[in-house]
Amino acid sequence: MRKFFKWVGIAILCFALIIVVASFIMVNKYKKMAKVEYEANPTPITALTDSASMVRGASLAATLCSGCHGGDLAGKEFFNVPELGVVPAPNITRGGRTKDYSDVDYVKAIKYGVKPDGHGLFIMPVEDFNYMSDADLGSLIGYLKSIPASDKTWPDPEFTTMAQVIAGAGLFGTLYNAELIDITNNKSITAPDPGTDVAYGEYTLHIHGCWTCHGEKLNGNISPDPASPPGTNITPGGNFGKWSLDQFAEVMHTGVTPENKKLDPEFMPWPSLGLMTDVEMEAVYNYLKSLPATGDAEVLAKWKEKNK
Repeated sequence: MRKFFKWVGIAILCFALIIVVASFIMVNKYKKMAKVEYEANPTPITALTDSASMVRGASLAATLCSGCHGGDLAGKEFFNVPELGVVPAPNITRGGRTKDYSDVDYVKAIKYGVKPDGHGLFIMPVEDFNYMSDADLGSLIGYLKSIPASDKTWPDPEFTTMAQVIAGAGLFGTLYNAELIDITNNKSITAPDPGTDVAYGEYTLHIHGCWTCHGEKLNGNISPDPASPPGTNITPGGNFGKWSLDQFAEVMHTGVTPENKKLDPEFMPWPSLGLMTDVEMEAVYNYLKSLPATGDAEVLAKWKEKNK
């Protein structure tokens, strides 16, 4: 019996040692992510400051930037879970992180997720913004350079050791999204003419990142946020297929569906998406209506079955 307990103790000790070593490796892997440098060499895009471009830039900032960086774009607490850590979104007014940015620096940051020094930006959705047209990007840069400067400051993101282990293991997905795109692609992009047609709706969905949460077929997907339920089915095969344009717009403006389901703004950013123009809203609706009616993705179907 004494030998038995001896070998059990040795096994437990070895198992604990394996966990410690694996955790050390994962923490170091996480820390190395921030040290990677990217060689982004974008085609220069000039900030546009004419009245029409400023209006467009303000609209893009409201729908694409305010959800993370706050209504005044001076930053806000993006994520705060004591067991995992705190991730503030920085101040992107001219009084914050971007105060010394050139137009090229803005392009690197927005389109490629790269800082002026070549390091990656933390949780910057460039896989979506990389679709943005040169004109829209120039309008957004022009607007960002024009807003009042704020001196609000925020600390760098801070993960607990447990979160660093989880991140190093890849369970948070990609944290430096410059890895997800072709960093060498500097081709100019032209958007479809603004209108309510399907093509402009598809473009609008791309830059707002709808595929990220709703999946390749837009019929459900695992969310990049580990606390979030799967993204829903927004093809005509889901509840969306029953909605009129007015009902769809009401969902985006109020966060409440015709089925009386309240959308959690932590997971579905309807407060910022609801700031889309009427033309964008109708174009998105028309694009989604043009898709095949597809049943729920497996991950969504399983989640519904488990939580019904």
